[in-house]
Amino acid sequence: MPAEPIVILATRNRTSYLLINTLAAQYNVAAVVFQAKPFRKMLRYRLRTLGAWQVARQLLFVAYDRAFIRPRSKPQIDLLLAAHDDTPPDDRLRCLDVENINSAAVRDLLTEVQPRCVVVSGTGIISKKVLALSPTFINVHVGITPRYRGVHGGFWAVWEGRPDLVGVTVHKIDPGVDTGAIIAQARVAFGTQETLRTLPVRQYLVALPLLTDAVAAALDGTLTTTTRDDLTSQQWFSPTLADYWRFRRNLRRQGNRS
Repeated sequence: MPAEPIVILATRNRTSYLLINTLAAQYNVAAVVFQAKPFRKMLRYRLRTLGAWQVARQLLFVAYDRAFIRPRSKPQIDLLLAAHDDTPPDDRLRCLDVENINSAAVRDLLTEVQPRCVVVSGTGIISKKVLALSPTFINVHVGITPRYRGVHGGFWAVWEGRPDLVGVTVHKIDPGVDTGAIIAQARVAFGTQETLRTLPVRQYLVALPLLTDAVAAALDGTLTTTTRDDLTSQQWFSPTLADYWRFRRNLRRQGNRS
């Protein structure tokens, strides 16, 4: 196992646990930081950015998601992850739970560990102060950037009728929203029965080999990046019920042909 330490910044969910266990089997994971989901901060940001009416429609969809989409998706997610270790990290890994990923506690930990590489999965925007504490921050993004920045990149590609852009991006992190230089990208095949919850899991499974290669390159100093000028850049937000119905219609047309 390489001696150079890495740190993982994540939220608590099954795909983050899968990422952590995958990297811990190959690299020296010195610590894992879990950020609580910043619902109030996110809500304030969306109200300023999108307006109260759009946010109300998004919240209605959140309720629908919890009541119907998540329960329906669980059997398929269980099947997708059956051959993978998605258990929470045990006491063999140093773990820290925080409310704010940019807090003094996180900065102190990074200053102490001095990681060669920090891997990020699902946290909020990372401040410049935190980014200055390691040479390389790498993010797993379930979308093809720069076209699908923000959340639910695969969902929005289907919504737009672009099955060729359902994929994943591993990229370096800068202060923007998924605007960092691209390390690797890959397309992801999907079926007609995908949901908002199953598609990101399928994307994550494709992204993990790209991520492990990126971490290896970051540790040995051979990491290279690229940019894409063939795609317009756009940040996407959470969908509404109307958006989800369009997604489902397009799935029937696009699935299994990706």
